[in-house]
Amino acid sequence: MATTFDDLKRFMDEPGFTYDADDEHQAIAIGFSSEPEDSTYRDADGDPDVQLIVRLAEQGEFVAVFAPRAWRLADCEHRQAVCEAATRIQSVMKLIRFDVDEEANLTPNIEVPLEQAPMCSSQLHRAIAGVLLAIRRYDAVFRHAMQTGEVDLTLAQDDEPPTPPPEVMRILELGDDAGGLEALEQLLGGGDAPPVES
Repeated sequence: MATTFDDLKRFMDEPGFTYDADDEHQAIAIGFSSEPEDSTYRDADGDPDVQLIVRLAEQGEFVAVFAPRAWRLADCEHRQAVCEAATRIQSVMKLIRFDVDEEANLTPNIEVPLEQAPMCSSQLHRAIAGVLLAIRRYDAVFRHAMQTGEVDLTLAQDDEPPTPPPEVMRILELGDDAGGLEALEQLLGGGDAPPVES
């Protein structure tokens, strides 16, 4: 049985998210804010806010979570370095990928091919947390590449903010309830399969 848009809305209600749902386009928009000192990331308005879109496609057989236009590269002279950074980050971070659109916007995303299997809330929450983590952790790497043409993964922010926003804390709690992030990555197909007992 394929996943329905009502399923996704129910999963968003579990952690108490405030979101906008567009039933016609089967898309959910949700915003996350952080304290300026907790993240180098800034949106187009200069705020430490991230907008995510959760989109259901292919008659409920495919779900995408992405941050549209997270980094704008239209005026960037070092796009090659940015693309190299994205490739290297994809090789060290499970599930995440980065796309560049025709307007030269870099968009981090996680796509979940469900086919006929229904999605569970843990899968969606893990995808949301994964995109948010990628933006927070690697923003400084992308900014440095955009400004200098150099790729330096040591600039990645590995420390966690002292107090994550309540919505993010709720996602992490849900992940712990499901057996931790490794278990959730296995649900999404991003981790090694557990050993089969004989």
